Amino acid sequence: MDPIEAGDWIAGRPLQLVFLSGLDPTNKPHHNSIVTVFRNRTADKQPLQIRVVSGELDIPPKREENSCEKGILRRDWPLKYLEKVPALIVVFIDLEWNHPSWEEKKTEAESKVASIRASLRHGTKVALILIQQKPTSVSDNVAADRAHELCQACSLSSKQLFILPADSLVSEPNTNSLQNFTLKLEAAFHELCQSFYQQRLKSIRSRSIPNNSPALMVRQQFKLAFLSELRQDTHTALRNYRLAYDQCKDTVEQWDAVDVFEWRSVVGLLNYKMCELCFLHSTALESINQMRRHTSIFFSSAPGIYPTPHLASIEHLLWKSKQCYQFAHLFEKSVISGLSALATLNPGTHLDQAANVYAAANVEILALKRSAPQNLAYPTPDPLANASSTVFFGQRPWRIGYEGLASAEVEAAAVNAITQRLVVNHEGVISLLSAALAQYQKYGCLRMKKKVMMEMANTCYANNEIQRALRFWGMVIKDGALPYSFRKDMMHRATWAAYAITSVQDFMACCMQLMCPAYAEVLPSSCATCFSDILNGIAPGSPFPSDDIAQEQLQSYRQQWQRVIMERSSFVVQASKLAEIFLEIRVSFLDDQTVDQNSKVAVRVEVISKADSVVSLNDVIVHLKSKQFAIESSQSTTDESLIYDPIRLGKMEVCSKKPMQRVVLIDLKNAQCNWIVTVSKVTLDLGNVCRGQIEFDENALNRNCLVENIVGLEFLKIGGDKSSVKLDNSVNVDCLIGEVTKTELVIRNTSKKPFHNLQLDFKRQEQKRAEAAAVLFVEKEGTELKSEFSFDVCEHLNSGDIVSIPLMFAAQLIGDYVLQLELSYKIEDDLEKKTILEVAVNAKDPFIVSSTVLNINGIPMSSILNNCEHILSVQIQSAASIIIDSVEFLMADVATLCDPVNGFEKNLNDKVNANEVICYSAALRVSVKEDESETPLGRMSIEWKRAAPNTIPVRSVVPLCRIPVIPCPIAITSHIKTNPTIVRQPIEICFELTSHSEEVIEISINFDLNDVFMFSGERKITLTVLPSSTRRMNVIVMALSAGRLNFPKISLKSVQVPDLILQQSLRTLPATIFVLPKSKDSTA
Repeated sequence: MDPIEAGDWIAGRPLQLVFLSGLDPTNKPHHNSIVTVFRNRTADKQPLQIRVVSGELDIPPKREENSCEKGILRRDWPLKYLEKVPALIVVFIDLEWNHPSWEEKKTEAESKVASIRASLRHGTKVALILIQQKPTSVSDNVAADRAHELCQACSLSSKQLFILPADSLVSEPNTNSLQNFTLKLEAAFHELCQSFYQQRLKSIRSRSIPNNSPALMVRQQFKLAFLSELRQDTHTALRNYRLAYDQCKDTVEQWDAVDVFEWRSVVGLLNYKMCELCFLHSTALESINQMRRHTSIFFSSAPGIYPTPHLASIEHLLWKSKQCYQFAHLFEKSVISGLSALATLNPGTHLDQAANVYAAANVEILALKRSAPQNLAYPTPDPLANASSTVFFGQRPWRIGYEGLASAEVEAAAVNAITQRLVVNHEGVISLLSAALAQYQKYGCLRMKKKVMMEMANTCYANNEIQRALRFWGMVIKDGALPYSFRKDMMHRATWAAYAITSVQDFMACCMQLMCPAYAEVLPSSCATCFSDILNGIAPGSPFPSDDIAQEQLQSYRQQWQRVIMERSSFVVQASKLAEIFLEIRVSFLDDQTVDQNSKVAVRVEVISKADSVVSLNDVIVHLKSKQFAIESSQSTTDESLIYDPIRLGKMEVCSKKPMQRVVLIDLKNAQCNWIVTVSKVTLDLGNVCRGQIEFDENALNRNCLVENIVGLEFLKIGGDKSSVKLDNSVNVDCLIGEVTKTELVIRNTSKKPFHNLQLDFKRQEQKRAEAAAVLFVEKEGTELKSEFSFDVCEHLNSGDIVSIPLMFAAQLIGDYVLQLELSYKIEDDLEKKTILEVAVNAKDPFIVSSTVLNINGIPMSSILNNCEHILSVQIQSAASIIIDSVEFLMADVATLCDPVNGFEKNLNDKVNANEVICYSAALRVSVKEDESETPLGRMSIEWKRAAPNTIPVRSVVPLCRIPVIPCPIAITSHIKTNPTIVRQPIEICFELTSHSEEVIEISINFDLNDVFMFSGERKITLTVLPSSTRRMNVIVMALSAGRLNFPKISLKSVQVPDLILQQSLRTLPATIFVLPKSKDSTA
């Protein structure tokens, strides 16, 4: 399918055609406002194509279908509904409901509508819009009556009459009011258009097809599909396009040989529309599968024999290329719209396929051109002159007006015209390959990218763009992953191409690669001889003596080479741009990794040749440079660098059996501290008559040598002068978080010069870790903790002397880290030096604190009762031997201690050894709001110190646990009034019920009888507890045995309080009671 033949209509979505009549935008401003708003089309509006028409309508008459006419799809049929036959004509009339000449205006409207309706031939819908500029005082009933009267006169339904108020739109044509009216009108227009297309679909579907003609069935399905697209029913359109496509596929064997091109044009059009709609429906995989089916069915079909077998084959190849290109175009549009493509599914594969098929067509065209007679004149008249006036898709222009074939003379003239018009279009192939290359580059298809580059090189070579072809071949050959058996063909072509155009640089680069032993095994050549001849000013012979080439052609090449060499041509070959050459350069530094400033270092240079022949080098030039580099990743490098004078090693000869090795000294003058020194480039100068250079940059040096096989180092780091101050011993400090740790730094002067004004500083911003930056220091004879530290060490420190520096600090974060202390001092000439001293710190928590809440019986609780008493237990596990001086419970706002005196205990002097646990407890009550589910209890302050003399106490504050709080509207407690409790003696117990509810609670208490106690009184009691009040109930029991007995049990029942909460409130009662036995005195 050729998109130029199909027309521009195929490139976009079809829109419903609407004509606006009766508007005069030139003379009437409010008409101009209406036209402006309707013409302002945006994506969110209805799919309408609105045109303003005036005068007589040029609507084509309805053409009767001729079932006997040859052809499948008429070219002008889609344009009929897109440009000529509207789905709706809208008539605008300025008419008020209370117009004084209402009858005349009504007659005028009737005449306009009748005139338009008389010119219609396809059932186009008509609508009437009344523009009313002034608000009227006419009642709704009068307006409704006149509207009905107008509809009757114009033969319109009420859905075809509209009112557009335009009284305030002349000065502001883009107001929201007009926008809203036009949006509503466009929605009504769309609905009327839908009915028109539905009517056309019914008319086309009702037509009978004589003898089930395949061409007529395809034509009918295409019309149904296209009208469904206009109706915006894309799913039905896709189904009809598929039915038409399947009809073509099923009857492919029945195609007439002379109509194969026309059938293929129709099939391509149908496939394009199917793939476009699949992408529109976001079913990209279905579109890709459709293209695969299309390829497997029609790409492999016979090309045909008309107009000649050779031309039919060429037309088939060009058609296949166009199919692939058009699908890639659709694919790319969908990707731009948001579709995600993959490395295996992207537009590049189809562009690549289109280029391959186009290249095959070029080969066929070239063969046709060579076999065609050369002295034939172009026919007159031109049989292809009417190519743009064909009636059907794919119709031959010389067969217009013929039922079958044209006359023999016309057919022969057409074959002659097509043959002479055909040209080999390598640029078209290169354009397709370039587009495919861009897609492969976008989706990271490296192997396919290499393949396309090879094809571009071959196509450029065929198009006589030798330099461009050499560039692409070089880029592919550079890939060392390709095997030599695969690279040899490209190298063979590239070498011959460079030889043919007498490109000294390209030919020498090819020779240097072919002189490698790996190429010599798969592609024997005389490149070593050619390489030597050019350097000595001799015209080279054939690079491949075994190739069959005419002696006259070879002699012509040699004469061209002789002229180029006599012009004293030179060349420069970049070794890094070639996969490999027969020469290798290895460089290294024979010194330590870090060297001093202004020192001299040894540089080792080795030149290795893989060729057996001796190569003479005029000079070997070594270039070195030093540049700044980042010490840490957070620091950025600069472009500042220092270029050293090149080192020339002079003349030498190398071969595979005689490598060259030299060691030279270089003075690292003017290099700054923390710079690196590298060999930036090594240049080999060679040649006598034809001079050339081979440059090995940093990417080509040591390229084929493993790092472990390099003698020496590839780069050096320049350090400052070696530090003359060092710690006499390493400092490792183990400390606890918060405690003030004391240590001592012993500094020794290891230089031969005295130092002055020694000062030790700690700078937070220069620390490598956050833990080190958080350390606080105590200055000498001070008690304040500071984040910055500065200490004057001494005024003078002679050579070999030592000085001690006391250091006191408190670590704030746990972990193993290093403190970096900066020691600054001055030497002679007031030159200031700085040295970093490192102190290793291992900081850990002094203790591990865990807290739990217990009930009155000492049982741990996962939740506590609101407004009830509980026991808070805190366990402290020490990490070292410490002494706890005091503890203080710092309770949260919702928690209060039952005994505030016991909340702070001082002068404890509790010694806790490492890994020992000590426990502190306090009774508390929590009072929270009902909507708070979990509550923090607060913190605990612990004052402690190391169990060693002269240690400084530390105050640590640790958090207490968080625990869920259960609402408890009523609390119960018990008190034993009898003291002591003795067996077989009355024991009085008082139960207190406290209400925390805002309502009156009626509660029933039931005493459980058991065999341990005797009970006196009522077993079941009902009490009424007022809000925020307490009710007491005394009970007398008698224990029948002595010892620890179960506490008398009671059960609670209330209508206002759930049983589960009452069960929870009983947890505040003691579990046991201790009863003493009777003494002998009491018995007596």
